[in-house]
Amino acid sequence: MIEELTVHTWIEEKIFYPAARAAVPDTTDHVLESVEEHHVVLWMLSELARLDPEDERFDAKMTVLMENVRHHVEEEEKEWFPQVRSALGRNRLGELGEQLSAAKPDAPHDPLQVPSAHE
Repeated sequence: MIEELTVHTWIEEKIFYPAARAAVPDTTDHVLESVEEHHVVLWMLSELARLDPEDERFDAKMTVLMENVRHHVEEEEKEWFPQVRSALGRNRLGELGEQLSAAKPDAPHDPLQVPSAHE
């Protein structure tokens, strides 16, 4: 889970967000907020990576992480992804999907290696 969410945040920030901002400049504030949400998630992932699952705080941290991720996904999918989908069109979205997949092997696996963890 830690690795998958880390890779996801990195490829989204590196490839998808710049494309979204270029296609729909009105999404800039949404993208910036999403990057800040990534910042919080990445730090939580780094804490979970070092935390023993038997630690009494583990389940609470997981709950907060899941709430943050669900909020993030819901906000993106409902508030600004529809504009981006419309502006980019099916072909460009397909190309972006291929770029996102191709970039996964280059993505860091350590949450604190994603630039937004420190910005």
